[in-house]
Amino acid sequence: MKKFTIGLILWLLTFYIAPAYAQSPDIGLARINAASPLYFLKSIREILEIKFAGSTHVKALYKLEFANRRIREVNSLVKTPEEYLIQPTLEKYWSSLGQLRGILDLNNKDMAGRVSRAVVLQMNDLLGAFEEASDPKAKRSLRAAIYRLSEWEQELIDRFSLLPEPQPALSEQVINSKLSGCSFLSKEASSSALNEVERKVLADRAKTCLEGAI
Repeated sequence: MKKFTIGLILWLLTFYIAPAYAQSPDIGLARINAASPLYFLKSIREILEIKFAGSTHVKALYKLEFANRRIREVNSLVKTPEEYLIQPTLEKYWSSLGQLRGILDLNNKDMAGRVSRAVVLQMNDLLGAFEEASDPKAKRSLRAAIYRLSEWEQELIDRFSLLPEPQPALSEQVINSKLSGCSFLSKEASSSALNEVERKVLADRAKTCLEGAI
């Protein structure tokens, strides 16, 4: 019975969750998100992936993939009545990015390219999710995430410029992505759906965002 249970869990993990290194032209949708009763399987898999990662580089790849998974989950949740789960999903997203920042080696050109492509896709998907969301709390969480991601992109831009071999092409990708976030914040700062305090906060954030990118 025990062998059967373990085998079933492994099969579900393999069937429902894409491989950590799978590459695609966009981040896409999650088969399982926080609204699913099978969501605990993702947590189990991610614990095991980190536990058995053979090096810091592999751990960094996993943390980047975990961040992508959370964005896939947001993309799925925004299409459901459970939009209230977007906020805790984004908190997990930031946890993965925070851990990635501590171990990220941008001198590794492959890793630098992966991270650059990922943040560009993440920003694009967060902007799209905001437009699609209808729950006010979810929209606030997405708005805050877009600003925080623009700050992370600026950090990447600064770190790229300090490398022994600067990466101008990667920097340009991230700068363009950041500018799309800045433009969003500027637009939202004039939204009639927000109160005066919220508009002032967003206007200040948009200004800070643009000053760093230019």
